[in-house]
Amino acid sequence: MTALAVSPALVELLHEGDLDPGRPDGRTAGDWNRIVRDALPHGLGPWLYRSLERSGALGELPGDAAERLRGEALGVAARNLMLQAELVTLLRACAERGVACVPLRGLALAERLYGDTAGRPMGDLDLLVRKDELPRVSRILRDLGFRELTHRPGFAQAFSYTLVFAKERHGWILVEPHWTIAYPPFTDRLAMEGVWARCLQRRTVGVESWSLSREDLLLHLCLHLMHPDGTVPLLWFYEVDRLVRREQADLDWSRLSSIAGSATVGLLVSQALGRVRELFGTPVPEELLAGFARPPRGVLQGRLSRLLGEGADLDGREELAVFLTLGSVRLRLRYVLGLLFPSAHFMMTRYGLTHPSQLALAYLRRCCRLVWAGGRGILRLIS
Repeated sequence: MTALAVSPALVELLHEGDLDPGRPDGRTAGDWNRIVRDALPHGLGPWLYRSLERSGALGELPGDAAERLRGEALGVAARNLMLQAELVTLLRACAERGVACVPLRGLALAERLYGDTAGRPMGDLDLLVRKDELPRVSRILRDLGFRELTHRPGFAQAFSYTLVFAKERHGWILVEPHWTIAYPPFTDRLAMEGVWARCLQRRTVGVESWSLSREDLLLHLCLHLMHPDGTVPLLWFYEVDRLVRREQADLDWSRLSSIAGSATVGLLVSQALGRVRELFGTPVPEELLAGFARPPRGVLQGRLSRLLGEGADLDGREELAVFLTLGSVRLRLRYVLGLLFPSAHFMMTRYGLTHPSQLALAYLRRCCRLVWAGGRGILRLIS
């Protein structure tokens, strides 16, 4: 988990929450320039713009900073309106065909934490569906003009946690149907029957659908913090803090501990909550973090958990973890071949290639990157 460089002034502002109208602020034009500069790559432009606008403090910003902030907020709002229209259509199509669907993060989280769908930037639409419903969900998406983007037929179902569908409309729109709220290599360890049993009916973007329980949503956001390769925006840390503060009176910490422990992801959740508490003073029980911090049983499981939690600077660490936890040589060979040599359609779309003649070089670069990342990961594991 590697966060982007964190600005103390930006963290302080997030601590304060929405600014109070008419309250003397004391920040200089230079302070505001730095805050705006730091907020944008962290995905916090819309939050900052709306907070300043509500408080009447937008006029305190230098003109160029205010314009950059306004442009970012309007751009996010425009894209989110387009994504909202797609999500409404998709949720209604699923309901008409009797497919249970939970909108994950994105627009649903924006409504829950900020009160509207323009409150946060997002790159795609994430949905939770039952794994045995994937064929029906795939047909719905194809009927709506989406095309599946996959390594190889059946690869994602065997080794991943989501399918990926794409449609070109004012830029690419991606829809990812998840069948678990965990990430590799823990996708099969979380009891999804329990997750579904704890789901609640909730309206999202005006459509009756489903939502995760408080505990499952917090677990998912914590695991999402630990999941990506590369840097993690401060927005994701802030939203964990915001969720805990909004729901703390009703959060069942013992239930969260039980769910995370049974899925052997307690150490990852502890690292995520510990970092959030370090940043924002989040009210997380100390005994919970201490209990979570116990490493999983088994040398390999413990090392993999540390690799995923502490080795966020390693590209491809999830792929290495999946490879090491596969149970047979045949599965490992299938997995490696699918990673190194995905379909030509996947390569053309994923890397923005314009002609098949570019494929050979793209495959070579992909193989070199993955082999290099795998070697670094193995060295980290045995060191």
